[in-house]
Amino acid sequence: MVELGNNLTEDARWLMGFVADAGSAVVASNSGTGYPESAYVHVAGTEAGHLVLGTNVASRKCSNIASDPRISMVLMRDGTEEVQLEGEARILEDAEAAAAGEVLDSRHPGATATHDPQSLRLVEVAVRWALHTDVTQQPPVRRELDLR
Repeated sequence: MVELGNNLTEDARWLMGFVADAGSAVVASNSGTGYPESAYVHVAGTEAGHLVLGTNVASRKCSNIASDPRISMVLMRDGTEEVQLEGEARILEDAEAAAAGEVLDSRHPGATATHDPQSLRLVEVAVRWALHTDVTQQPPVRRELDLR
């Protein structure tokens, strides 16, 4: 269980719970060709209210993030709620990568297991905007989250 820092807003805390429930997301990054690239990934939340995901150094996602850190994601829960978000991604190194790997593995055992550990990259996303949609309500409820 992630212990959330005291400086997170109520909505940021809610978002970390949503991330834990959803467990995965579609992440879109900006390619050098001008076309977006999307991938389905496992995600986990950190104590600081960031998201972490794993990738491979040879992936388009990794090269896209290295050249343009702006990403967007969509997470779903039970087919009735979604969160769309935008954020800044960064590829972690050394102790930060190890800590992020522990968070990701605690939520998704084996998520960082690979036949080539040297190719694994851990990515942290600082969320700058998020929109929650709940279709269990009629009409559906949409609200921007207060993350600052």
